[in-house]
Amino acid sequence: MNRCPSWVASPTPDQNYLLARSPVGTRYIFQVLSHLSALDSALQDVLSARQAHRAEGVVLILLDQPQGASFSELAQAHGVQLWTLADMDYLVMAADLESNAPLAHLGLHTQQSSATITAPPAAAGASSTTSQG
Repeated sequence: MNRCPSWVASPTPDQNYLLARSPVGTRYIFQVLSHLSALDSALQDVLSARQAHRAEGVVLILLDQPQGASFSELAQAHGVQLWTLADMDYLVMAADLESNAPLAHLGLHTQQSSATITAPPAAAGASSTTSQG
């Protein structure tokens, strides 16, 4: 993560998680899960870590695919992103290219949004008419 432009990352003091800050200041907790036998407790642990470290995002990296969609749905409901080894390849590519584009593709906040919401312009000389039938 530190090789990606403007990212800063370090292990948490207990060494259980990686805490990373994106270029726009969004804080993420990352954790790699190699054993999928206790997914529900791992989810609760990482959600507690998110709160303890005041992180806005959570990424769980799964070395194996969980069986069934229930865990994925539960993780998504809690705002937890699930990455696979293929997604980790994007992270490696981002670091090798020194680019944030692959990370943005994975859903991480890498730049300020330039979109603004403005009122639509009023049409000049527009009038409304109603017809009766």
